[in-house]
Amino acid sequence: MKRMLPMLMVALLVISVGTAMAGPGGRGMGPGYGLGPYAYGSANLTPEKAAQLQRLYESFQKDISPLQNELFEKRMEMRTLWTSANPDAAQIAALQKDILALQGQIQEKRLQFNLETRKLLNP
Repeated sequence: MKRMLPMLMVALLVISVGTAMAGPGGRGMGPGYGLGPYAYGSANLTPEKAAQLQRLYESFQKDISPLQNELFEKRMEMRTLWTSANPDAAQIAALQKDILALQGQIQEKRLQFNLETRKLLNP
């Protein structure tokens, strides 16, 4: 009996660790911009449609790239403001409005891209 208790404890530990490790890993379906044109690889597109889709995607990336860069800079500026000794509430509020406006512009461009893609794939 004295030998059985430690073995039982080890077995329970192995089972609990094993089930915890077997759970889903990674971030999964989190934020991001998806797979881009590669997500349509199984759509059986004609070469012309695939080329149109690629041009559309490249145009979309070209349009949002400056906005993403500006958004990154604003976020870094916001981080700097928050880590200062005396954060200025007015500056933080103004910067937050700028960040929200940039995010809105990116979302509008993404919406247009999705609509144009849908129009191209489902004529």
